[in-house]
Amino acid sequence: MSELIIWGRANSINVQKVLWTCEDLLIPFRRIDAGMEFGVNKTPEYLAINPNGLVPSIDDAGYLLWESQAIMRYLVRKSGTQAQIESLYPADHKAAGAVDQWLEWNSTTLWPAMRPLFWGWVRLKETERDPIALEQNRLLMIKNFEMLDQRLKMTKFVAGDYFTLADIPLALIAYRWFNIPIDRPDFEQINRWYSQVCNRPGFKKYCSSPLT
Repeated sequence: MSELIIWGRANSINVQKVLWTCEDLLIPFRRIDAGMEFGVNKTPEYLAINPNGLVPSIDDAGYLLWESQAIMRYLVRKSGTQAQIESLYPADHKAAGAVDQWLEWNSTTLWPAMRPLFWGWVRLKETERDPIALEQNRLLMIKNFEMLDQRLKMTKFVAGDYFTLADIPLALIAYRWFNIPIDRPDFEQINRWYSQVCNRPGFKKYCSSPLT
């Protein structure tokens, strides 16, 4: 069996989505550092794999794929047991639609609000921070989390009453939210949900180290 290769640095939120998925599915892989201080991702060789020059990308026995959430779905379909497939990314079109809805919400709404906060507090020097922009995004995140908290009053997990791929990127954002030095209101349902997803093997192994 050919080894799955994953390109991407371990502290990337998008790479962590894939690593978490692999851990929960018990998929062996080899990871190659790429991106930011590691370079690699702008080389001609890498751009032939992923013309965006971003991470992660995978090589699965010659099958090349990029975009983290596409990779997550591919790995579940290819390597998951029937029970795992039905749980993580169901065949039922309505259940899968709910998963896709929240994965899209992560990409279009939640991460665009969280990314400037994370970048500003973790990766910029204090003198480089824009306090007005940081506050605007903090308030936007609160608004988004109010919506998520209301959703979690109705369901145990984000897309329904069992853990799915939709929970993974949102949990990674929540980890960043809880670990930057900002004022946060208390969201009862998000706290309840977050305490559950933090116990997943993939989260424990790949997604709970100090933010960098």
